[in-house]
Amino acid sequence: MKKIGVLGCGRVGLPLAKVLVKKGFDVNGSVRSHEKILELSNSGINSFEYNVDQNFRDSHFFKSLDLLIITIPFGRINITNKSFHSLMSQLIDIIKKESIKKVIYLSSISVYGKKNDLVNEKTQCKPITKNSIKIHSVEQILYSGPFITVNIRLGGLIGEKFHPIDSLSGKTFDKGNQLINLIHVDDVISIIMMILNKYPKENNVFNAVCPYHPSKKDYYTLIAKKLKLAPPKFIDGEKSSKIISSKKLIKYLGYNFKKNKIVD
Repeated sequence: MKKIGVLGCGRVGLPLAKVLVKKGFDVNGSVRSHEKILELSNSGINSFEYNVDQNFRDSHFFKSLDLLIITIPFGRINITNKSFHSLMSQLIDIIKKESIKKVIYLSSISVYGKKNDLVNEKTQCKPITKNSIKIHSVEQILYSGPFITVNIRLGGLIGEKFHPIDSLSGKTFDKGNQLINLIHVDDVISIIMMILNKYPKENNVFNAVCPYHPSKKDYYTLIAKKLKLAPPKFIDGEKSSKIISSKKLIKYLGYNFKKNKIVD
C-alpha cells in the first residue's frame, strides 16, 4: 500500500494526512476551500480543492489510490434523499472505475439511536435523526461495493483545539445524567494507522470510543474547571446508561487508548 486518499481534510483528516506523509505514504488530500490548499501543500500532501456536496465529478484525486479514507460528515450535507443516494452512487462508481480495493469510512455512533444499554457492533442500528440516517445509509452503500470497507463508528470528537465544553460552557444542559462516549483525535489517528497494518479481509465495523464513561455532569464540570470555563447549568433531564463498547477494536488491534481519561 503506497498511495492513500484522505477525502475531507478537516479536524481528523488533516492531522491524519500529515501523519501518513511522515510515515512515507504518498497522500492525496481534499479540502472544500482554496484557502486551505496551501496548508496541505506545505505539509507534503497532494492537495485538491474538492466540494462533494452536489456531485462526485471525475477527479484526479482518486487516481491510482490503493486505499481511500472518507472523513466527510455526510450527515450534514443538506440535499434530498434522492439526490443523496445519487451522490453516493457516483462515489461508488468512481471507486470501481479507479479499482480502489480498500475503503475506511469514519462513521458515527449516532447510528445506534437511543439504545439505553451497553452497545456493541452487533447491536441493531436504529438511527433517528436525519444526519444519523444518512450516515447509516453511507455504511450500507459502501458495503455493496466490490472493495473491502472498514466502518469506524466514532464517539464524540475531542481535539487539541476543540472540545464539546466549548459550546456547553455557561449554557443550560439537560443531559447531565447521561454518560459520555467520546474519543480524542489522537486515538482516531492511531487506530487508523494500526488498521492499515492489520487490514481485515472482509467488510468490518468497529466502535471507537474511549473506555471512560462518567456522567456528563461530572465530566463537563471537571473539564470546565480544568479549562477555567463556566460550567454548564445542569437541570434534571433524561437519564441514560448508554455505553458504547470498543472491546472488539481493542481485542482486534491489541489497542491501548492514548487518551484513556480524555481530560488532558
